Amino acid sequence: MHHRPAVEVKDLRYSYPDGTEALRGIDLVIEEGESVGIVGPNGAGKSTLLLHLNGILMGRGEVKIFGMPVIKANLRDIRRRVGLVFQDPDDQLFSPTVFDDVAFGPMNMGLSQQEVESAVKKALRQVGLEGFERRSAFHLSYGQKKRAAIATVLSMNPDLLVLDEPSSNLDPRARRELSELLQSLKITKVIVTHDLPFVFENCERVVVMSEGKVVADGDVFNILSDGKLLEKYGLELPYGYYPLPKETR
Repeated sequence: MHHRPAVEVKDLRYSYPDGTEALRGIDLVIEEGESVGIVGPNGAGKSTLLLHLNGILMGRGEVKIFGMPVIKANLRDIRRRVGLVFQDPDDQLFSPTVFDDVAFGPMNMGLSQQEVESAVKKALRQVGLEGFERRSAFHLSYGQKKRAAIATVLSMNPDLLVLDEPSSNLDPRARRELSELLQSLKITKVIVTHDLPFVFENCERVVVMSEGKVVADGDVFNILSDGKLLEKYGLELPYGYYPLPKETR
């Protein structure tokens, strides 16, 4: 069987209703199993690109997910395969209990009660929230909310996990737990973030975007150790942080 990439984007262009060009001809291929960080200054179009991966937005050009074009007829299938986790977990958690939130996707897929329960259990176990089924998301810590939001997409057993600023507003411990969680998930991941050390911990490859275009794409070490490139696009590693090649870590 011919191996199809997880994501193929060809000459993708998108303008917001006010005429602002957010994407100006994006070309990007992500192979199955890759973990790719997407970085760049604010307004580079990163989040806009993410919203095209499951058809929330549709621009001009071509987007394929596991060989399926992102068109209306395929959206149900694509949204099952692409788990999109928003930056703010409160955009994803809206039910009375954590169980209801995590069960929402599987129930909409028409699974039986038993299948739904087992999907919820598995997803909560994956994110370290076993036993939280009856809790209200409202009472969780911010880090727990982030993990619950990830569980709401894991319960649908996606093939591609897409995360927008997953480490934002997390304290160091919650950030480390999230990093360990992502590393334990053996699926294709696309992570948009300003947190370059988080990219270094979780991605093998980095795509740099600026002004709606891909301006660099390469191995995480090569990109994050290129001071001139980072400076040019306003990307900053914490003071004194220096990425070491994978072999030496």
